[in-house]
Amino acid sequence: MSEDKGQLWAGRASGQVADITVRMGESISLDVELYREAIRGSVAPARMLRKMGIVSGEELSAIEEGLRQVRREIEAGILPLRPELEDIHTHVEQRLTELAGEGGRKLHTARSRNDQVAVDTHLFVRRACGEIAGEILLLCEALLERASQQTGTVLPGYTHLQVAQPIRLSHHLMAHFWSFSRDLERFARAGRNAERLPLGSGAMAGVNYENDREFLKEELGFRELYPNSMDAVSTRDHILEFLFAAGVFASHASRLAEELILWNSVEFGFISLPDSLTTGSSIMPQKKNPDLAELSRGKSGRVQSHLVNLLVNLKALPLTYNRDLQEDRFPLLDTRTQSLMIAEALRLMIAGAEFHAQRMRASLERGFATATDLADALVSEKNVAFREAHHIVGNLVRVCAERSFTLGEVPQEVRAEVSPYFGDDTFYSRAVSLERSADKKVSRGGTSLRQLGIQSEEARTVLESWRQHDWNTPDLDF
Repeated sequence: MSEDKGQLWAGRASGQVADITVRMGESISLDVELYREAIRGSVAPARMLRKMGIVSGEELSAIEEGLRQVRREIEAGILPLRPELEDIHTHVEQRLTELAGEGGRKLHTARSRNDQVAVDTHLFVRRACGEIAGEILLLCEALLERASQQTGTVLPGYTHLQVAQPIRLSHHLMAHFWSFSRDLERFARAGRNAERLPLGSGAMAGVNYENDREFLKEELGFRELYPNSMDAVSTRDHILEFLFAAGVFASHASRLAEELILWNSVEFGFISLPDSLTTGSSIMPQKKNPDLAELSRGKSGRVQSHLVNLLVNLKALPLTYNRDLQEDRFPLLDTRTQSLMIAEALRLMIAGAEFHAQRMRASLERGFATATDLADALVSEKNVAFREAHHIVGNLVRVCAERSFTLGEVPQEVRAEVSPYFGDDTFYSRAVSLERSADKKVSRGGTSLRQLGIQSEEARTVLESWRQHDWNTPDLDF
């Protein structure tokens, strides 16, 4: 059994608790990461208490200097973390009381650990959204930069992972760009929805002291207040929306990681990744493993699981605060850590990848990627019915496959045996051209050079808009 060593909840309790109660109840091993939010979330109430006349000017100075000292000790790793004190708030308050005396003891006036943890997680979500968005923005810039360098490179576009149509590599990279740009929108919404202030709601019903929540709102840079104290301390919507934004980002990231893994394989050979972003094998000296891409793919599933974790946790909780809510900490904190690493890893791989244009072209040719274009040319230029054109080209593809020719390699006499139309070299070479196939896609958003130019300008405008975006990231200094 453990004795009471400063627990805030030991008012009615005997102070004698089982070790399992301490071990299951502690969260300091996780929420020490929230120390900046916890300390900044204590400065604002201290200043409000001074405004309300509950603490003196001298006490406020002692509180603020004490909180600075606590922050320095945490950052230096010299503040002991004691599981029996449970969380970051109790650690901060107990150490502050040692440093600031009576003023430190007064700081808990008109607040509860319930609204404390709520304001900390709101501040953290706001910070995390801005940080992750910053990394995604850098990833988008890398995608746009590499796309601008690869307008002359064609590669297969796939459906069912089968060669479908020729596209420009720029177009493929920009498809990922636009996915990630929508992730920026989701993180912006998640950050905006975390700008409601719960602090001042007390344990769940409000507080018995005069307080000034508008002052707290301005002090901490929130846009609005929760109008209901019960909702304020029990909701985790702000975390769920953050986890949803991260989960969708993780899905997009995993798709890109999977393509990098495939493209880096011997079978595809479309790219080579820098040595610094790959690893070797302990037994096979020829291996160059795309570990960073694989880890990004794996961590994406981990990020997505955090959303399900918290949704299930919340689904049957009665109002208001329940200890189950302490389980929000790991999904919240780990999602930020993993998302930042995934975005950085993908950016470095995109920026450092060497693209092998000839291997991409060879795959297109082996996959008879311009067969549809050849059929379309028969229809538009030779006035052949499409069903007949489809049949003629199908026969040519069969002959090429049997004799190991690509559409570009098949000799004129072999083509002419299939159809006299194919004896016309000018017509035939134009119809099976990979670049011409791509540039015939003239619809808005297509893979033609002209449309890629338009798309590139739109992307630059979007990036500039996000560079100017106000993320309202909280200022945690004081």
